[in-house]
Amino acid sequence: MDYVTQRRHAVVRDLKADGVDAVLITNPVNVTYLTGFTGSSGYLVLTPKATVLVSDGRYEEQIREECPGLDVHIRPHDKTTPEAAGEVLTKAGAKNVGFESHHATFALAESLKAAAPKATFAPLPGRVEALRAIKDPSEHQHIREAIKVAEKSFNMFKVLIRETDTEKDMADSLDHYLRRSGARRAAFDIIVAVGDRGALPHATPTTRQLGDGSKLLVDWGADLGYKSDITRTLRSPYGSAPTRRNKNERSMYEFEELHAIVCQAQDAAAAACRHGALAKDVDAAARKVFANARLRANKSQDPGLNAFFTHGLGHGLGLEIHEAPRIRANSDDVLQAGMVITLEPGLYIPEWGGVRVEDDFLVTKDGVIRMTTLPRDAAAIG
Repeated sequence: MDYVTQRRHAVVRDLKADGVDAVLITNPVNVTYLTGFTGSSGYLVLTPKATVLVSDGRYEEQIREECPGLDVHIRPHDKTTPEAAGEVLTKAGAKNVGFESHHATFALAESLKAAAPKATFAPLPGRVEALRAIKDPSEHQHIREAIKVAEKSFNMFKVLIRETDTEKDMADSLDHYLRRSGARRAAFDIIVAVGDRGALPHATPTTRQLGDGSKLLVDWGADLGYKSDITRTLRSPYGSAPTRRNKNERSMYEFEELHAIVCQAQDAAAAACRHGALAKDVDAAARKVFANARLRANKSQDPGLNAFFTHGLGHGLGLEIHEAPRIRANSDDVLQAGMVITLEPGLYIPEWGGVRVEDDFLVTKDGVIRMTTLPRDAAAIG
């Protein structure tokens, strides 16, 4: 089935309702979604009768390979892409043009108006992003492939890291394994946090060595065009309690106990997911687990685990690492069958560290399917 053509038809189908007779796509990610073209320079003009990809000579052969049969306007080197797009819009007789106002800069909007002076430009934000939120079967398969590569890379990573490896060493190694396993690149800057540094949800890798902590948090993903996003927190084999080397980690919390609670929170969130579910209710399901958790040891000074969950529960996943829907307390998004989402509850305790478990899920009519296959257990590395 030609899903890419169907996507373009979905955009064109709504033009009349939007009060425009053409739409100009300038966001490179949306151009890729609607054409398959992966180059860095390209606009797409869509009308009820025409589909034209505007690019330059560097990509002429690439477009033939990636977008066979698509009409193309290759601009000469002495014209800009907005000027070339204006020529295409003028030739198409476009009078009212919708454009991606959430992506276009003021300067770009002014350039387009100058290039097509007979046309009126109307803001049309988020139209393609709304389509992208619900993935078709081909996209589900692309994401599964990205997950497979990420998981293969992590299994290599776990058995090859050493006690003296720094966080940066480990991040660099995992990036290498991702590429060796088939990824174009890492899906985002890899997070590797040793010991108490796991309390930073987006920790930047440093010279802290693996042996300097009793636990390791790793957040990574593969980019194959479509992306994956996974987090695991593991027990380090180099000590389970504060020692001379990992003295920054307080012993008042038990790693395995908190890890189990985080997994319970993810399970509760997954159980709340289905077509029609409110994203904020899914977020609330995870927070309820943290609020009701009772630790084995009495921690009178503990303000409650909910205080240590400091970010939204998850997000959509696809051509970009963060897409709709947004799964957080203040979200108005509604889950729909076909969406691919992450569920990533975490606890971040200053001076002790953090535990986060993140997996990728496919939303269905009746629930979710866990697409990630890596075990979630907190088994020691190695």
